Amino acid sequence: MRMRLVLLLLMISLLFSIPALAETVTPASDGTGTTVSEYTPDELLQQWYQLGAKLRKAGNYPFTELSKGDTGTEVTALQTQLAELGFYQKKVVDNFGSGTYNALRAFEKANSLKVDGIASVEDQKLMFSGNAIANTEARSASSSTSQKKNTDNSDATSGATK
Repeated sequence: MRMRLVLLLLMISLLFSIPALAETVTPASDGTGTTVSEYTPDELLQQWYQLGAKLRKAGNYPFTELSKGDTGTEVTALQTQLAELGFYQKKVVDNFGSGTYNALRAFEKANSLKVDGIASVEDQKLMFSGNAIANTEARSASSSTSQKKNTDNSDATSGATK
């Protein structure tokens, strides 16, 4: 009986001490002395994008296959890289439309990949690796016409006018 009473008191004291332990845990730090809770959501999002860019360049990013109709930040990153390589000349948006599809097919053809307009994991690893062949024709053409005023108000993915 005495043993049961001791165990019961021990369990009750543990129940009261657990919340006190939780209160002593400090927020995670980013290594600079700043806690994560001191960042604004926009600052955290910016850090997320920077981390993604570094992982893509290092070839350690968990790429997923992207195709026409997909949306989101992965599509934005794909379009941005296609634009940097000279294959995508439209406004970068978060929608994989016909503009992205055509740019990706041109990238695949220039880099001797399967030309299907689907951004496979293999396509994206090459695209972000620094070993991708750029579209030098588009760059030279765009630099010679950069003096002209751009009045095109078409949608970046479909060609529809606003």
